[in-house]
Amino acid sequence: MNQSIAELLANPYAFRVLAGIFGATLIFFVAVSVVLLYHWKRYETASVKIAFVTMIYFAVSLLLFGGAAYYLFIFIK
Repeated sequence: MNQSIAELLANPYAFRVLAGIFGATLIFFVAVSVVLLYHWKRYETASVKIAFVTMIYFAVSLLLFGGAAYYLFIFIK
Protein backbone atom coordinates (compact mmCIF):
# COMPACT_ATOMS: atom_id res chain seq x y z
CA MET A 1 0.00 0.00 0.00
CA ASN A 2 1.19 3.52 -0.73
CA GLN A 3 2.74 5.15 2.36
CA SER A 4 0.63 8.31 2.12
CA ILE A 5 -2.57 6.27 1.83
CA ALA A 6 -1.56 4.22 4.88
CA GLU A 7 -0.97 7.43 6.83
CA LEU A 8 -4.33 8.81 5.75
CA LEU A 9 -6.17 5.65 6.79
CA ALA A 10 -4.39 5.66 10.15
CA ASN A 11 -6.36 8.80 11.02
CA PRO A 12 -9.13 7.79 13.46
CA TYR A 13 -11.71 9.88 11.57
CA ALA A 14 -10.90 8.49 8.11
CA PHE A 15 -13.37 5.61 8.41
CA ARG A 16 -16.18 7.91 9.54
CA VAL A 17 -15.56 10.35 6.70
CA LEU A 18 -15.41 7.59 4.09
CA ALA A 19 -18.53 5.92 5.49
CA GLY A 20 -20.32 9.29 5.37
CA ILE A 21 -19.32 9.79 1.76
CA PHE A 22 -20.49 6.26 0.96
CA GLY A 23 -23.82 6.88 2.70
CA ALA A 24 -24.38 10.20 0.93
CA THR A 25 -23.60 8.54 -2.41
CA LEU A 26 -26.04 5.76 -1.62
CA ILE A 27 -28.81 8.25 -0.77
CA PHE A 28 -28.12 10.15 -4.01
CA PHE A 29 -28.21 6.87 -5.94
CA VAL A 30 -31.58 5.94 -4.44
CA ALA A 31 -33.03 9.35 -5.34
CA VAL A 32 -31.78 9.14 -8.93
CA SER A 33 -33.01 5.54 -9.22
CA VAL A 34 -36.51 6.52 -8.10
CA VAL A 35 -36.62 9.26 -10.74
CA LEU A 36 -35.30 6.90 -13.43
CA LEU A 37 -37.76 4.15 -12.54
CA TYR A 38 -40.63 6.63 -12.65
CA HIS A 39 -39.44 7.95 -16.02
CA TRP A 40 -38.96 4.47 -17.46
CA LYS A 41 -42.35 3.30 -16.24
CA ARG A 42 -44.21 6.46 -17.30
CA TYR A 43 -42.71 6.81 -20.78
CA GLU A 44 -41.95 3.21 -21.68
CA THR A 45 -42.34 2.19 -25.30
CA ALA A 46 -41.42 -1.49 -25.02
CA SER A 47 -41.75 -3.23 -21.68
CA VAL A 48 -39.19 -5.92 -22.55
CA LYS A 49 -36.62 -3.27 -23.38
CA ILE A 50 -37.33 -1.38 -20.14
CA ALA A 51 -37.06 -4.59 -18.10
CA PHE A 52 -33.69 -5.34 -19.70
CA VAL A 53 -32.39 -1.81 -19.09
CA THR A 54 -33.61 -1.89 -15.48
CA MET A 55 -31.94 -5.25 -14.89
CA ILE A 56 -28.62 -4.04 -16.33
CA TYR A 57 -28.80 -0.76 -14.39
CA PHE A 58 -29.35 -2.44 -11.03
CA ALA A 59 -26.88 -5.28 -11.71
CA VAL A 60 -24.07 -2.86 -12.50
CA SER A 61 -25.07 -0.64 -9.58
CA LEU A 62 -25.05 -3.61 -7.21
CA LEU A 63 -21.61 -4.59 -8.48
CA LEU A 64 -20.21 -1.08 -7.99
CA PHE A 65 -21.78 -0.46 -4.57
CA GLY A 66 -20.88 -3.97 -3.43
CA GLY A 67 -17.26 -3.42 -4.38
CA ALA A 68 -17.19 -0.06 -2.64
CA ALA A 69 -18.78 -1.47 0.51
CA TYR A 70 -16.42 -4.45 0.49
CA TYR A 71 -13.40 -2.19 0.23
CA LEU A 72 -14.73 0.22 2.83
CA PHE A 73 -15.70 -2.31 5.47
CA ILE A 74 -13.16 -5.10 4.89
CA PHE A 75 -9.91 -3.52 3.77
CA ILE A 76 -10.04 -0.38 5.88
CA LYS A 77 -11.01 -2.07 9.17
